[in-house]
Amino acid sequence: GYEIEVERDIFDDKILTLMDFNCDQKDSVHFFYLLPFSPKTALIETTWISRMDDARELNYSDQIHDYIKDVLKIGEYKINYSEIGKIPMFNTKNIKGDNIIQIGTAGGMTRLSTGYTFTNIQKQSSYIQKNIQSMNKLNNFSIRKKYQHLDNIFLSVLSNNSSKMIEVFYRMFGCKTDTIIKFLSEESTFSEDLAVIRSMPKKIFLSALVGK
Repeated sequence: GYEIEVERDIFDDKILTLMDFNCDQKDSVHFFYLLPFSPKTALIETTWISRMDDARELNYSDQIHDYIKDVLKIGEYKINYSEIGKIPMFNTKNIKGDNIIQIGTAGGMTRLSTGYTFTNIQKQSSYIQKNIQSMNKLNNFSIRKKYQHLDNIFLSVLSNNSSKMIEVFYRMFGCKTDTIIKFLSEESTFSEDLAVIRSMPKKIFLSALVGK
């Protein structure tokens, strides 16, 4: 990701682009984030959901520069800083021992379907703070089993149907805003879960469910 700065007002800092699939997918899932901080500054990130075994996916700098030039139509800009990272889209081993509490991604707080972690870190930190004196006797804070199960189905669909994931994400975020926010924040009701599930392409998800 690059935070860039331009000389004139270009960005609308009231609007973010969460997933722009207007880019080469290379048999994986590829999209861009655009997060404006002001009319002149924005964070632009190229993001892949893939096995990372295709070297053509790794030219991140070229991808961002091309997106800025060809999609955003920006010719002159300054890069204030850059960042890079990877989020494991698989279950990590949670090690528990005396005086050891793993947190964040290492503590299993990442949603495997989306990579979202921040909200869960807050919940986990609150749990640890309230129970710090007796943590060795308690179970580790974890994502609820319901969401773990749904995420595993989603990952199975992703693994076998990468070419259809653009449609899947569009359908997911086509749900009511409150519903999808609650679902991603693990605060959804059963009826809200059903609304998200019903929005998905039935055939590929049923196939993944039967395979579990």
